[in-house]
Amino acid sequence: MERKLRYAWWGVLVGLVIVAIWKLFLPHGSETYLQKADTRREIIVYIAGAVEKPGLVHLEPDARLDDALKQVSLLPEANLESMNPAEKLKDGQKVTVPFKVVIPQDSAGLTTSSAPAAPAANPLQTVVSSTSEGKININTAGAAELDKLSGVGPALAERIIQYRTEHGPFARPEDLENVSGIGPKTYEKMASQVTVGP
Repeated sequence: MERKLRYAWWGVLVGLVIVAIWKLFLPHGSETYLQKADTRREIIVYIAGAVEKPGLVHLEPDARLDDALKQVSLLPEANLESMNPAEKLKDGQKVTVPFKVVIPQDSAGLTTSSAPAAPAANPLQTVVSSTSEGKININTAGAAELDKLSGVGPALAERIIQYRTEHGPFARPEDLENVSGIGPKTYEKMASQVTVGP
C-alpha cells in the first residue's frame, strides 16, 4: 500500500513538472516565432514619375516616403517640393514623383511693346507658346492656349497639363494620344496645330 502511495506521489510530481515546463517554455517559444515573423514582414510600393527606372521598392513596415526615395534614382527634373518625405507608406501604394514645370521666358523681350503687361493670374495660362508658324507648343502652353485646339475643351486642356506634369515634356506631338480622352481621331483634328519645338 505504501509503495502504491509512493508511485501516486511520483506521478503527481512528474505531472506538475510537465505542466511547469509547458507553461514556462511554450509562450516563450511562441513569442520568439511571432518576433521572427514580424522581422520578415515588409511592404512593397510602386515608384513612378521623375525617376530613372520606375518600379517596385521593398521597405520596412514602418517606412516613410524618404526611405523609398533613397532607394530610387531621381531625375534632375524631379520636383520634391510638393512631396512630404515624412509621409508613412502603405503596402501596395503607388508614389508618383512629379516633374518640375519649366516656364520659358519670352525671348523677344517685353520692351518692344509700350502697352503694360496684364497681371498673371496663373503662370501656366499666360505662357506665350505659339511658334512663328502659328502652331501651339504643347510642352509650354497653358490651359487657355490648349483650349483653342480643335477637339479640346477646358477639361481636356487640364488633362494635357496634368499628363505633362506627371510624365514630363512631350517628345513628339503624337504623344498627345497617351492623354486620356485623346484618341487617333481627336489627335487628327489638331495634328496641324501643335508642335513640341521652341
